[in-house]
Amino acid sequence: MDDEKLDILLGEALAPPEGPADRGFVLRVERAVAEEERYRKWRAAFVRQLVTEAAALAALGGSFALVARVPAVEAALTETPGLIWAALVLLLLVWALMRGRGNVLA
Repeated sequence: MDDEKLDILLGEALAPPEGPADRGFVLRVERAVAEEERYRKWRAAFVRQLVTEAAALAALGGSFALVARVPAVEAALTETPGLIWAALVLLLLVWALMRGRGNVLA
């Protein structure tokens, strides 16, 4: 049997049956494609939000570091190291408010 006859034989044997498409299969594939698209959009929005929040937190942290280099503030921080924790809590509160959450503990 030569290659051309084998290709024809295999094509006939493996061809899908004639008739209407399996509606259930088509619906499952369409749902899967729609869900994948929805997940891709959600993931892109999540990454965008993550980058934005990281940049905002870096800016706030940098501003706190810059303010901490002011001689009067630096002296206050060396005398009372607990102020650093208060500044970190303030940073956390600002971040929580940036996210639009009124209740931080929720």
